[in-house]
Amino acid sequence: MSDRLQRSWGALTPSRAVEYLRTYGAPSATSRVLTAEVIEELAGRRPVRLLDLGCGNGQMLELFRERGMDLDYPGVDFSEPLLTAARERFADDPRARFIAADVNDPQGVDGGYDIALYSHVLEILSSPEASLRRARDLARHTVIRFFEPPEHDVDVVELREMEIGDGTTVPYLRRKIARDSYRLMLARLGCTAVDVYRDEGSVDQVHVLRYR
Repeated sequence: MSDRLQRSWGALTPSRAVEYLRTYGAPSATSRVLTAEVIEELAGRRPVRLLDLGCGNGQMLELFRERGMDLDYPGVDFSEPLLTAARERFADDPRARFIAADVNDPQGVDGGYDIALYSHVLEILSSPEASLRRARDLARHTVIRFFEPPEHDVDVVELREMEIGDGTTVPYLRRKIARDSYRLMLARLGCTAVDVYRDEGSVDQVHVLRYR
């Protein structure tokens, strides 16, 4: 099933890849801005090396550039159509790079980053803990933008259908990480604290994981 889900993200038509998250399925715009503000706070006045895990077609990078953020930015994704759209979109930016890798276990990605970012990506991964473990080793800070962890006893995992163009749909995973499950996962990773940021009126949260 994991291979099938990964292939789904590679099945987007070129036009859908360009429009992904622009015209449908777009999460809260206010939490996008909140995420940028959190990253700016972490970075201070210096340039920041930001690893965008699950970058898609570069939606977050577009916002960062609009805000004038000083970034060395590699984006990682397992969808070639989305990566192609991102490369075309930011062809004028020599500091923007887009890497094809499995975000569940992004091997082959160099470390030394200030921030590893998941922007509504953790919920679609088949192995979120393995991915977070790798992110911990790649960057000083891990920033997660996602829906507020619900008060469930166990994770809720749904298999949904996504339109990819030409009237075709493919399956994708949508995970609701239970609060206790999330806490246990972070404890196993050695996380010592979580800074939680909320924007009033949005169900999204932004978490900064602290390991030291």
